[in-house]
Amino acid sequence: MLIGKKALIGLFTLNLLILIINKKRYSNFMKKIFFIMLVVSRCIHASAFHGSSICVNATNHFHYFDAYNAGMTFLQRDTVVPVKIQLEKTSFNDMAILFISDTAKQIQDMGSVLSKGYGELMKYVQENQLRSKKFLAWYYSAQSPWIMDIAVETDKLPSELRGRIKSRIQKGGEVLIAHMWGPYSELGQAYIQIENWLKQNNRVARANAFEVYLNDPVTVKDPSEIQTDIYQPLQ
Repeated sequence: MLIGKKALIGLFTLNLLILIINKKRYSNFMKKIFFIMLVVSRCIHASAFHGSSICVNATNHFHYFDAYNAGMTFLQRDTVVPVKIQLEKTSFNDMAILFISDTAKQIQDMGSVLSKGYGELMKYVQENQLRSKKFLAWYYSAQSPWIMDIAVETDKLPSELRGRIKSRIQKGGEVLIAHMWGPYSELGQAYIQIENWLKQNNRVARANAFEVYLNDPVTVKDPSEIQTDIYQPLQ
């Protein structure tokens, strides 16, 4: 299944970005990145590149301490990785979104919440013969409890939904996209550039930003090759 593709760090409003940069909350922010990286990596790698259902069953064998240790290793490796960010003002079409709203009460719950949500979404997509296009995420808090929308863009919205799965149309329109190449630990730089651009150009955000995950961080040769797009819809 080919996916127009990127795990997961949260979709933050610019106001939440300010909170994230606050040093007192930086540690929680980094731990959150680890879980996003590992869970979405599994989903992208399994579903997008191999057509398997590993993502669907990820909850059964996702372990918090394994994820944390892997995240610490990744952080140590990518602290000196250069980051490239390009801003593009453009437009995008309406997006058909399937999503699950969920909350992780504490950081230890993040891995299981994410993998369970993406697993349910991808199982539903496969069973209903939908075509998944992008992995996305909206995050609405910068500290616990972590409030999120776990989402997949599909080629169309189904006529019926079940369980926790909801649907919506993400309205298209004018958007500022921050194209970033580099580790997830540096995503804050992209949000800062978005905020500065809005101020310098006297523009106002129309809705929450959201992140689109374009490739698998596990399979790239270097963390500097990880690609993330942050969409900031504009009024």
